Amino acid sequence: MGMQKPAAQKLFRIFMTLHARPLINLVFGIKAKKEPVIDWGLKHGMYAYEAKDAYGYAKKLKLYDIAPIADRITQDMLIVGANKDHFIDYRMVGREINMLKNVKSLTFRLFTDKEDAQNHCNVGNGKLVLDSICNWIEQINGGEN
Repeated sequence: MGMQKPAAQKLFRIFMTLHARPLINLVFGIKAKKEPVIDWGLKHGMYAYEAKDAYGYAKKLKLYDIAPIADRITQDMLIVGANKDHFIDYRMVGREINMLKNVKSLTFRLFTDKEDAQNHCNVGNGKLVLDSICNWIEQINGGEN
């Protein structure tokens, strides 16, 4: 869905803090009518997270926020991204990386259109992605199986 401007992100957080369900639903309803990707993302997210509206979807997404526990993660981490993901902007990964201060190691792998793995969930080149994940696991295990 692309990165939102910082002012829009701040306003959204304020609306969520105020539990402004009607306002959030109105804003997302307007955005969904203008942009098919937002419409799809909202409908898909509401279905996947069993939410009745945009506000409910946003509340459920908050349950998956890494921020409250990031400092307690101490194992090796692999973060995978896609440079043309229509839903998750890979440039947001810096926020997560900066929160993971206590990990044993951190690897970020950005798959690209040059590898045919640029799409959401890296659809297009699953073999490359799975091979990369398996290679990373072997590397952190010191080559052990």
